[in-house]
Amino acid sequence: MEVTVSFENNLDRLLERIEKLNENLEKLEKRTEYMETMLKTNDLKPYEPQESLKQKLGIGQSLLNEWVAKGLEKQVWSDRNIRYEKDELKTFLKKEYAV
Repeated sequence: MEVTVSFENNLDRLLERIEKLNENLEKLEKRTEYMETMLKTNDLKPYEPQESLKQKLGIGQSLLNEWVAKGLEKQVWSDRNIRYEKDELKTFLKKEYAV
């Protein structure tokens, strides 16, 4: 009986530690993704065209659409000329990837 209770207590503590490690790992992964993306923004023009923005950041249209839905402002210069301001993008990424 004592062995079972002791084992269960140790197992509970171990599971709590694993859960905490997973939370920390998720935060670290998110922070790493943020830092990698921010490094890529250094090569952007002040007003980067949409297609080259996706190419330089290594993202697809669906992620860019998601960012716009979350508040990233896009500038429509003409029907086929959509651009994103570099500083606005950096501000958005800082908020989006806040840990």
